[in-house]
Amino acid sequence: MTFVPSALLALFALVFGGIWSTCRMSMFDRKGDFLLFYAASFLVFGMALLSQIAHLPPDAGLNAVISGSLYIAGCLLLVKGILARSGESLSVSFYASAFLAILIPLSYFQYVDNNLVVRIYLLNFGMGAIFLALAVRARFLRHGTVPDRILFWLVIALALHFFLRTLLTVGSVENLPHVDPLDSFAASSFWVWSKVSVAVLGAVVGLGLLTVSGADIIIALRGERDTDPLTGTLNRRGLDTYISRLLAKGSQTAVSVIVCDLDYFKSINDTYGHAVGDAVLVDCARILMKSVRSTDLVARIGGEEFVVVLPGMTVENAYVFAERIRKAIQNRHFDQMDPNQIVTCSLGVTKFRKNEDLWTAAKRADEILYAAKKAGRNRTYAEGIAA
Repeated sequence: MTFVPSALLALFALVFGGIWSTCRMSMFDRKGDFLLFYAASFLVFGMALLSQIAHLPPDAGLNAVISGSLYIAGCLLLVKGILARSGESLSVSFYASAFLAILIPLSYFQYVDNNLVVRIYLLNFGMGAIFLALAVRARFLRHGTVPDRILFWLVIALALHFFLRTLLTVGSVENLPHVDPLDSFAASSFWVWSKVSVAVLGAVVGLGLLTVSGADIIIALRGERDTDPLTGTLNRRGLDTYISRLLAKGSQTAVSVIVCDLDYFKSINDTYGHAVGDAVLVDCARILMKSVRSTDLVARIGGEEFVVVLPGMTVENAYVFAERIRKAIQNRHFDQMDPNQIVTCSLGVTKFRKNEDLWTAAKRADEILYAAKKAGRNRTYAEGIAA
């Protein structure tokens, strides 16, 4: 049973490493690299615990410094992984200063003024402070998804554990302030409870991180399923999914639908090639996505055709919005094309009618768009608004 905590941490390291390897080979590219930091953190924590349990190295001073270094490194690796998951980071100077701020006084109270109690406070309070700093830096997780909130409170629990466990158990070693025999320390209630807490909390944190990572993977899979790979907008399936959620809320007094189609797009492909055509689509999609609100939906539903859904917007306001889009695309210069060639689009605008499905409204907007095409292209037509 002595080596169970170390083995448990090593098992979690293996699991996270396996998930990272699988994700790297399949869908996530470098987006799942935070899993590698999780794996490294559990592995390093396990090595630190093993160093103390197995008395490796046997010299008490060297053992304290090496195991302490590993504990600190394990904390910092976990901090790195949790922030990397959200695309955030801390400076290298933070990691270096945090590491040295604990290790240097730890070494001092080992080799200059040998004091076990002070070392215990330094190491455990130092690790708790690292996770409190992470909680402050990652406080945005409190307002995120359910997995985000789970992760945030795991960090808080981990930080508090280092303070509370130390305060409740350090008394068992206070009679040995200047003596540090490994056997005596191993028999103290502080060390016994340290191993128990590492095993229990390690399992809780490991399972929590696995749960959050599993949710991340599911969300990423859904994102890939619902996203157009070229433009990054929603695809037809994604639009169906999100419009269902939007209509289920039933709180919008008005919903407008815009269909946008690039003019003479086949000519662009024929003249400049599909690579340039793709670049034009990407740029136009970017214009659309930068123009909409967070509640709006943008989807590519055909070769050069996009649908924009605007909840809470009347047809009159949607017409004004569509005109801004049309002018933005018309004024956009595409480096790969002749500078004298202008890319234009035509747009059809309609309103969502009661008990109507998306594609019925989109078909009506498409018919309005067709009228704009027949009238000469590069224009916006809207239901109920004179051309």
